[in-house]
Amino acid sequence: MNKLCLSTYLTVLNFYKLSHNSGQSKILNALISCICTNPEPIDAQRVTHIKQGTRNIPSFIMDEIREKNYSSPHYLENFKAKVEILLDPRKTIDICKTLAVIIHDDDEIPNDCIVDNVLYTKKMNLYSITNPIEFIAGVFLYVIKLDNNHTEIYAKAITKEYCINAISEYDSNINCYKSPSDSFSIIMDSDIPAQAKAFCRKHENSINLLPLCQIANIVNPRHNHVNKMYSEYCNCSDILKEQIMKEIECPMLEVADKFELYRYLSYFGDDVERIGLSASNHVYMFRQYVVKSLSFEKMEPLTPSPNIFPIVPSKFMPERKTSVLSQFIGDYLFYKDSEHALPVPFDWMFSNLDLANCDCADLIFWLNIFIISACYDIPQALGLTPTIDTSLVIPNLEDTKTIEDIHFLALLVLYSTYKNMNRENL
Repeated sequence: MNKLCLSTYLTVLNFYKLSHNSGQSKILNALISCICTNPEPIDAQRVTHIKQGTRNIPSFIMDEIREKNYSSPHYLENFKAKVEILLDPRKTIDICKTLAVIIHDDDEIPNDCIVDNVLYTKKMNLYSITNPIEFIAGVFLYVIKLDNNHTEIYAKAITKEYCINAISEYDSNINCYKSPSDSFSIIMDSDIPAQAKAFCRKHENSINLLPLCQIANIVNPRHNHVNKMYSEYCNCSDILKEQIMKEIECPMLEVADKFELYRYLSYFGDDVERIGLSASNHVYMFRQYVVKSLSFEKMEPLTPSPNIFPIVPSKFMPERKTSVLSQFIGDYLFYKDSEHALPVPFDWMFSNLDLANCDCADLIFWLNIFIISACYDIPQALGLTPTIDTSLVIPNLEDTKTIEDIHFLALLVLYSTYKNMNRENL
């Protein structure tokens, strides 16, 4: 099986470069400079390892790449100015044909997946390449998001002979590619359920987090997500996305854009202060730091809701001193202004977890956990009738593994709480 990845992409470009003024190091650094501003050059040895499929692009460069807007017209302008001049202009169509065959033979890429983020060419439409340079530029934006490590076997398979045969295969099958009966044909509606089931089988280990794919698609569909299930879902067609959710009986979210979700976050900050879950001087943290959650991709294993929070003393269980955060918040609201009154939850966390001095990743972790733990008590505390959408499938906190997971869960809980809430009288 062939595989589209950065190593195979670079190998193809290397075969069709202008030999007198370009090498594999120059090509890769030129590609990166199309996205990044004055990036530190990758040394020749690291470039060799990347092309061989044994290393990834340095993380500090990838961090900058993830922050960039791929849709910017400046990317394509830079590509034409910096990369096109390194390639043999007589061979750009051969590069496209070779990449098309690699993509076609990569069984991990769904037929309706967008494999070119400039022209937005789908795998099923590889026969319709009309602008070679823009297609090559677009495929780079796709492969740059993929894990390149341990792809040696695929890079070694891309020889000069392979490229010649791939071009011949593309040319001889161009009519078949256009035929509805060919494997390149457009997926008919009747095939969508099978594709959805295949998606769910592939990501069985993360299936409990599947509803969060919708949040990933709303917040940042082009982000290189830690959980590859999110990225693959973002690449699916709208009809396939809907069918995937039907597999777990989860309705599609009715959200205009990510700003609607973050507006709910602003409501949450207002309500936390209104019902006394936090002092006013701490509320800004939710608006300022939660939106940065995707900057922290991994985290050390943490218990999502540890038993560290105070509880109301009980004559039945006097030895019990701690609770989970959601119970702490519920007990605080229930016993507020009584003899069993508990400390203000977020103020207690700020002091006892040292949120003023902890790592930013830990602060963001606890802010998202607080949102998840507090949301369901807010409507009743405000004197409102709860309007939570019970048809939503909301994952358990215990299934999350990264800050990314927890952030998406927090946004889904905010959506569930605030989507239909009537706030006119608040």
